[in-house]
Amino acid sequence: MQATRPAQRNRGLQLAMQQYGGAMLATARAITANHADDAVQEAWISVHRAIGGFEARASLKTWLLRITMNCAYNQLRKHKQHLSLDDHDNHTDLFASDGHWQIPIKAWTDDSPEKLLEARAMNECIEHHMAGLPDGQRVTLQLTDFQSVNVESICELLGITPNHYRVLLYRARLSLFKMLDHFQRTGDC
Repeated sequence: MQATRPAQRNRGLQLAMQQYGGAMLATARAITANHADDAVQEAWISVHRAIGGFEARASLKTWLLRITMNCAYNQLRKHKQHLSLDDHDNHTDLFASDGHWQIPIKAWTDDSPEKLLEARAMNECIEHHMAGLPDGQRVTLQLTDFQSVNVESICELLGITPNHYRVLLYRARLSLFKMLDHFQRTGDC
């Protein structure tokens, strides 16, 4: 009976790795793109050591992402990178009270080679722009819009209040909107 318990734990970890490994890597990349793989590897080692103490006070995904974030921050400290959660840009209000854009983004189609090249250039510009966002904004935007993590979990993961979450998300979306608007008007990143 004792031998099946480690086998069950390993199978459970394998399933968790398949289900949440991508989210963990994306979370680590949002914090430290250059050392994300190391952070995720360190996170899985920590998970393997601590899984017996998992009390399910948060969802498994939230617990795994929190461990990943801690490991990613450890990588930042190890490599002496600077981390800032604040952005002090002055900006105009581009969002309506319901959270939608005041000025809608123009739609386009990818039905010609020129449009496909433009879309590729825009994707590269978005990736470049996302990498330049302050870490708190980038993590908040990626978790909210790309990974569909709920607000409560993000606040818990980042150790922030819901108000701070809204500010970070607003600033990240505003910055992305400005970049997209500039790209559509000029074709330059």
